[in-house]
Amino acid sequence: MSVSGTSRPAKHPGVRPAPLDTDDEPRYKPIEWPLVRRLLDALKPYRKMYTTAILIGLCHVTLDMLSPQFVSWIINYGDDYIQKRITVDLSTAEKHILMILGLWTLTFIGSVILQRRTIILMTRAGENVQFAYRRRLFQQLQVLSMSYYDKTKLGRIISRCTSDIDSLREVNVWGIWQVVANATIMLVAAGMMLYTDARLFLSVAWLAVVLFYVNRIYLRESTKRYQVAREGWTRVSTNLAENITGVRVVTAFDRQEPNLDVFNQLQRDNTENNVQVARLNGLYQPLLEMIKFAGRVVILLYGGYLAATGHMTRGVGAVVAVFLYWDWFMNPIITFGAFYNTLLMAMAGAERVFNLLDTPPDVMDKPQAKALPRIAGNVKFENVTFGYNPERPVLRDINFESHPGQMMALAGATGSGKSTIISLIARFYQPQKGRVLVDGHDIGGVTGDSLHKQMGLVLQNNYLFTGTVMENIRYARPAASDDEVIDAARAIGAHQAIERLKDGYHTDVGERGANMSLGQRQLICFTRAFLADPRIFMLDEATSAVDTATELQVQHCLEKLLAGRTTFVVAHRLSTIKRADCILVVDAGRIIERGAHAELLDMGGKYAHLYRQFVQENL
Repeated sequence: MSVSGTSRPAKHPGVRPAPLDTDDEPRYKPIEWPLVRRLLDALKPYRKMYTTAILIGLCHVTLDMLSPQFVSWIINYGDDYIQKRITVDLSTAEKHILMILGLWTLTFIGSVILQRRTIILMTRAGENVQFAYRRRLFQQLQVLSMSYYDKTKLGRIISRCTSDIDSLREVNVWGIWQVVANATIMLVAAGMMLYTDARLFLSVAWLAVVLFYVNRIYLRESTKRYQVAREGWTRVSTNLAENITGVRVVTAFDRQEPNLDVFNQLQRDNTENNVQVARLNGLYQPLLEMIKFAGRVVILLYGGYLAATGHMTRGVGAVVAVFLYWDWFMNPIITFGAFYNTLLMAMAGAERVFNLLDTPPDVMDKPQAKALPRIAGNVKFENVTFGYNPERPVLRDINFESHPGQMMALAGATGSGKSTIISLIARFYQPQKGRVLVDGHDIGGVTGDSLHKQMGLVLQNNYLFTGTVMENIRYARPAASDDEVIDAARAIGAHQAIERLKDGYHTDVGERGANMSLGQRQLICFTRAFLADPRIFMLDEATSAVDTATELQVQHCLEKLLAGRTTFVVAHRLSTIKRADCILVVDAGRIIERGAHAELLDMGGKYAHLYRQFVQENL
């Protein structure tokens, strides 16, 4: 299997893991306003909740920031008592101090209550935004074309829906509050320092210039390093998802050890990236603490000098108040580093999420698309040319027509384009040239829902969802009753096989059908498609995984199953398609022969050669 990652030399001679493909995503991008605006737009539906939470939170912060004033009053009152204790009654002093403490306690209780309410409201609002993002992403993934999944790795898709969405949580929950609350705290703290004593305020104001330059350098460097770390983690998760998905291939080709080498190298790169971020933070945070400490020293030295020389008109308590307000001023700046990292993580995640949300489907309903009425099942290809890469066509100038109720078979070598024809009928892709018509309607001009509701598809490796057999069959028609599901199984000839399972129709199929054999999975998928009652039925290598006994059982029921339905069959087992009304032989993207089984044998061409080869292999 393909292995992502920049590999080290493999320990197995001659085996070298494939190199990691690089991201096309731009690197070292700073925080951009258009992206911030889109993040803010996502909050608008919940602006009332956010506004209420912020107002309550500001009341909490205001009450909390009264603490230095209470400390100042208590110290100044005690100082006055010490200096004038002859004239001040002790009981009166105690009453005043107790009143201040009582008021402080009430303020504290009110602050705690408001803080709790703020946490609840902000969390509820933020989680609603997270829910909306996940819903939008899931809806987008449901409408994206098959081409998106062809070129996008599973790990990256999962990363968008998990870690990238999770990276937005802290910003959606606390982002606005962090900005508003910290800005308010800094402004109020600066204002209170200025109000308490302008001289002490000016003595530390010069440190603002130092803070500005320290933050400027930090923001520039952390933006670069954090995005590198984020990209490294994406590579780790992508490689992990790829190896888990292909674990059978990994085991079959003995790739465990070289794959582990690749994964470990990606892990080492990711660890080193995170260490680089930590080194920067390990320098930034101590610098802020040093600036904070320097401010404390200046306030205490200068305030002590003013108090000792009798120039403190508002008493020693003013020095203590300014000292505490300086901590209030610095704490938001110190915590800003952590918040900025969170913001960078959110921006990186948001860019990936919005890129996915902005990806237009290659196949989508046109604005004037109309619902397809109930169809008879006529399918016509008119000069169809198609390539997954338009520059390299897989099908070239395909023309054929099937009439309602006919069974059309597609035969040919692997890679000739048979399954691509099936995909075009199902409108998984749009042809670059020509048209695909159903009952005379160009399927490019009808709504996808109205088309797909009248089609059934069974693949070689069909997918079973976690749940019971009954739930998987009912997936095609959720409103179907248990009796209707059982009747469909009887009609397809799967009832007895299902009944023999451990719990019959209530047997748990396991993740992706792990508890079922390949034959059992196919029978369940056959029944699911039959329950949908499609007008056009497509079987793409549908019996290749079924044993001979089961195939005979299915063949016996096919006539009843396909009666009145247009059917397209792709199969390497030519015994499956001998009864087809018409067989199209596809080679290198072109139809080179067409006709019934006997006619094609008489022609002695490609089909006759394939059939003789099939007979020899099965003797």
